[in-house]
Amino acid sequence: MLLAGIQCLTAQDKEYMYEVGAGIGTDWMYGDVNRTRFFYNPALAYNLQFRYNANLRWAFAIDLSSNRIKGDSKDFNNVYPLGERWTFDRQYWQLGIRPEFTFFNYGWGADYREKHLVAPFITLGMGFGWSTGDTHLTASNGSLRQTDDKAVATFSIPVGVGVKWKMAPRWDMQLTNLWSKTFGDGIDGITDPYSLGTKSPNNTDWIGSLMLSITFSFKERCLQCHNQND
Repeated sequence: MLLAGIQCLTAQDKEYMYEVGAGIGTDWMYGDVNRTRFFYNPALAYNLQFRYNANLRWAFAIDLSSNRIKGDSKDFNNVYPLGERWTFDRQYWQLGIRPEFTFFNYGWGADYREKHLVAPFITLGMGFGWSTGDTHLTASNGSLRQTDDKAVATFSIPVGVGVKWKMAPRWDMQLTNLWSKTFGDGIDGITDPYSLGTKSPNNTDWIGSLMLSITFSFKERCLQCHNQND
């Protein structure tokens, strides 16, 4: 009976180095059309994730996300030159790498490290994004002046907060609110509508997202090895 208890405790205390999974949620955009409204015109977003757990506090996530971004300047009081109207419906893809820091020791089982099944975290990383889709510019009289479907690429800085929940030794759930600041203009297909210069802070685009992800852990960590990464 004692041996069975020891084996059970050992099974519960297993730790895993890697995670792989996917997530689904919603996204919205801040840019030349929407400057202040939270959750404006939300659309479907999803991602694929790979995560390396360095220890109980630090992890490094690589994710590929797909975000649909939509907007219409008639939803706001923005006044553009010549009374123009901008509309866009595009797809934004982003590949990012993000270190994650949890505020508690995060893990399954009980030992001297006081592991928690639920832990909040913060993240800040770097990424590369690109967008494709349609953008329309309509004159004040209703005539279509311009249609643009060009692809736009940019570097980005994803920053965010979230909560992790270890549902089982090998299964985890994450709720992540991520904001990606892009280095440039035109993710929505709108480039410098006020002729302020592309380096103006007003001409940079942000992508916001709220994602719920589930990951599966693998590659057991050797807790008694001198080199636990082997």
